[in-house]
Amino acid sequence: MRHILFVIDMQNDFVAEGGALSFPAAREIIPFVSSKVKQALSRGMEVLFTLDTHIPGDAEFQKFPPHCLEGTPGQALIPELQAIIAPYEGTGQIKFCKKNRYSAFYNTDLDAWLGLTPGSPGERVSQVEMVGVCTNICCFFTAEELANRDIPVRILAQGMASFDPGAHRWALDQMRRVLGLQVAE
Repeated sequence: MRHILFVIDMQNDFVAEGGALSFPAAREIIPFVSSKVKQALSRGMEVLFTLDTHIPGDAEFQKFPPHCLEGTPGQALIPELQAIIAPYEGTGQIKFCKKNRYSAFYNTDLDAWLGLTPGSPGERVSQVEMVGVCTNICCFFTAEELANRDIPVRILAQGMASFDPGAHRWALDQMRRVLGLQVAE
């Protein structure tokens, strides 16, 4: 059985103090997310890190200020997670998925990597656990795509955050009630 931990957009521009779109609640989940990543890797699980990645002039900058520009420190995974994964690089347990839209599936190779397309090189994913930011944006739209692909998903609410507390609660409720995902509070 292939069980994968999805870590959504835990990047400097969203999480680190002074990041282009950072917010305090994102920093509060670092210890929980870090412990889940350590636990997953020590158990031999795969961990997928999505990296919001944009180029200058991206259409998304009409909605949000420029952020996560490719090749900048803001686009990088936060140092706390980089330190944890360093010993595991090259083991096949870690995958980075650069994305430029809310869903990690849009215009990426994620379907094939998860074993969801005919001829995929890997075994079909059997379950996903998810942590990261922002609950109501990239986490929600990626979770929705997983639900539409009939992948069992366990949302670890303690490891998710949003700059909008009301939208955070709404998204968790929608994941549970509408998408039918397991939300662990």
